[in-house]
Amino acid sequence: MFYFCTLTCTRHTKGSANGRCVKSETFLAGGRRWYVEFYPDGHGPRDAGWISVFLFLVPAGAYEVVTTQLKISLLDAHGKPVPSYGSWGYSRFITRADLGRLGHVSWENGGFSVQFDIIVSKETSTEYVPVRMLVPPPDILHDLGQLLSTGEGADVTFEVGGEIFVAHRCVLAARSSVFRAELLGPMKESTSMCVHIKDMEPNVFKALLHFIYTDSVPEIDDADALSMIQHLLVAADRYGLKRLKLTCEEKLCTYINTSTVATTVALAEQHACTTLKEECFRFLESCNNSMLDLITRSSDFEHLARSCPSIIKELIPKLPRKPPCVTNYGNM
Repeated sequence: MFYFCTLTCTRHTKGSANGRCVKSETFLAGGRRWYVEFYPDGHGPRDAGWISVFLFLVPAGAYEVVTTQLKISLLDAHGKPVPSYGSWGYSRFITRADLGRLGHVSWENGGFSVQFDIIVSKETSTEYVPVRMLVPPPDILHDLGQLLSTGEGADVTFEVGGEIFVAHRCVLAARSSVFRAELLGPMKESTSMCVHIKDMEPNVFKALLHFIYTDSVPEIDDADALSMIQHLLVAADRYGLKRLKLTCEEKLCTYINTSTVATTVALAEQHACTTLKEECFRFLESCNNSMLDLITRSSDFEHLARSCPSIIKELIPKLPRKPPCVTNYGNM
């Protein structure tokens, strides 16, 4: 439903200074009371030379919210809206100069009128709307990392390659089913104060603990990156850390080349890394004959063929070009 009121502004308001307003009487529309503020020379310094018009709600109670659509129109001498000056209520409604150029709307000829068409939604809310607070991101992983670095409250000790590491049984058990069985189950390590880890380098175990506590892989020197990631993948598979294993698998995909593909595909086969194995095959399929010769004549590929002959048999049908050395491996 539409409601409107007409505000007539005479020539006596023409001399008002910038920022000075003329306030209308309150009027009823949509079950709410309203009033209009009219600024003959603009609401603020940037609006000087403009006419500013604003509609205000007289609140019926605290925190009242009223959904309203508003259209403001300048009326001509016959009470008809001037199409070029319909507005949604900007502070720059019309310039004083433009008002003077409108022959049928004149400040000097007794004033002009402004019409307000107001649509008030039936749905209103008087509920308090709280301010939305900015909540910082979770910091539990940082806190757990600090717990690992300080060793505070540690209740289990590991000996790895002559180095000692302390940790917390409950954290390890929560992250790894293998550690859970070893540390909280009926196995020997569950009551031992010091657990000896074999077949693992200290730096690899340190990176493993870092991931368990922080869910991230520590920074690795570029010179040792490939070897470190390979050993970390083995450790992740050993302790059932699936996300770490996939992270290492993803990183190893970026290291595939003629020098690494043989050892990488062997690693993928031994630890059931399907994606890594497929990427190695895709790389081999893209190689030309000279590249394949370089790969297949290497000691790493020879070791692969003897330790995992099934991989060679699986690979040969996929190759568009089959060097004799590859075919010979397939007949082993």
